[in-house]
Amino acid sequence: MNRMSIPEPKVEHHEGRGIPSCPIFPELRPILDEAFEIFGDKSEYVVAAPQYRAAANTAMGWKNSNLRTEMTRLLRRAGVSGWP
Repeated sequence: MNRMSIPEPKVEHHEGRGIPSCPIFPELRPILDEAFEIFGDKSEYVVAAPQYRAAANTAMGWKNSNLRTEMTRLLRRAGVSGWP
């Protein structure tokens, strides 16, 4: 499967909504597969840092969670070059 589910709590109460899927870039697939082999079912999220989930559950939502900074940090730690 070359898609990942993205929970959408804001609209999950609407029928047929709540868990849309997003395509996975072919370059990311082996990285995500390796992470899944290591962590398996231990982590429900790709970015499991609690502070990002907490920030998303405020009035501002994801606007103040600074995901690009965290993704850049994760990519650097994994030794993967990022995007421009």
